[in-house]
Amino acid sequence: MTAEQGAPGASTGHLDLGRVQRLVADLETELARASPDEPGVADLREEVLTLKSLIESPRPRHHWVADGLQAVREAAQAVRGEVVREGVYLTEIGRILGL
Repeated sequence: MTAEQGAPGASTGHLDLGRVQRLVADLETELARASPDEPGVADLREEVLTLKSLIESPRPRHHWVADGLQAVREAAQAVRGEVVREGVYLTEIGRILGL
């Protein structure tokens, strides 16, 4: 199985899909605890679900995953604080994207 086919821990371009999957799982856990009334939480949940579907696709594409990470990053900035643990996720997204 090639990286393009989504082998566990494989990278797509320079993105480590295993690392992205762990990030998505961690964010899903955090969001499960978040109040749905908190501003921006619904948008962040939607972006995380979109990213999850991208990385679980049979042929994840580097630019789609990178765009999905960027969308999650932007949505997470709107709910900074308890939900995104003081920027931990923003930092990890930046590292994955090479920022």
